[in-house]
Amino acid sequence: MTTPDTQLAWFDGHLDLAYLAENGRPMMQRVEELSEAKGPAAVTLPTLSEGGVQAALGTIFIQRRVCGQGPHEDVDGPWCFATADEAHSAMMRQLAIYHAWHQAGVIELFGAPPHRAPPPPHPAPGAPLRIVLLLEGAAGVRTLGDLDTLYAGGVRLLALTWVDGTGWAGGDQSGGGLTPAGRTLVARADALQMVHDLSHLSEQAFWDMFDYAARPKVASHSNCRALLPGKQHPERHLSDAQIRALAAAGGIIGINLFSKFLRPTGRATIADVVDHIQHITQLVGTAKPLALGSDMDGGFSAEQLPGDLDHPRHLVRLAEALATAGFSDADIRGFAYEHWQEFLHQHLGLP
Repeated sequence: MTTPDTQLAWFDGHLDLAYLAENGRPMMQRVEELSEAKGPAAVTLPTLSEGGVQAALGTIFIQRRVCGQGPHEDVDGPWCFATADEAHSAMMRQLAIYHAWHQAGVIELFGAPPHRAPPPPHPAPGAPLRIVLLLEGAAGVRTLGDLDTLYAGGVRLLALTWVDGTGWAGGDQSGGGLTPAGRTLVARADALQMVHDLSHLSEQAFWDMFDYAARPKVASHSNCRALLPGKQHPERHLSDAQIRALAAAGGIIGINLFSKFLRPTGRATIADVVDHIQHITQLVGTAKPLALGSDMDGGFSAEQLPGDLDHPRHLVRLAEALATAGFSDADIRGFAYEHWQEFLHQHLGLP
């Protein structure tokens, strides 16, 4: 495959779309029309369409409010919380955003009823973006009944925590394993036939999930610890043993495009992305576990994506780089779309 098809379809395993909307981004405009204080944007619905992104795991992402805590930058907004009830409200607002987009016909939300109103003109050519919902951190899940409500609303993948841990499990910056309450929540998620996302778990909690979670597992947006020496929070990245375990279990590893998660220092390039893909392929002997989990604009600007991969329409450059590195047509199609599609069809019934 010397020149990949510029119409190659992509399935992105991690996009914080509702968070971006709550952060004030007009998601129906092209990024070239936007000006944001934090820097240039990479992701809106029409811009994803321009890049051939046809499906995605859309996250519900909330984080703890940070106000005046030493050297840390203040973080506040409608996606932030200080209590479990605030976390629950923030979580449900983001769920409502996805349902509003679905009702307007600008996305097709898996697990939701067909939109009742005729869809308006789509903001970009092509079919509406297909979305499967992923709860990135369960801080807003107060009871097992809350998880049932989320499932009824379309949430099909569950991550127990973000970086700082929850009452359910330790996070990649907090340490600690799966709590007794977390084991109960995992059992309920298994009964609901959900998929478990292990990105952001501490290493101990990661291995606990293999002991207590029966359903399939993914790391929706995680890279290789072996290629990131000296990182402050190494448990954010997958060890070789974790990569082998996920691959052996038939899981998916979504490659994250955040520069800090691709190289130890400086802005990444596409070559760095290929290095992580090659490392995993060589480690497990196949490209089958690999897919895209870009996290584009997940709290950072396009300037913190690889310099030659800072817009969805540049994803074709990644396909070209993989072809140059010797990956087959089938491997590239799999990484771009088919691995996520086949996994979610098998384990969630995604059409």
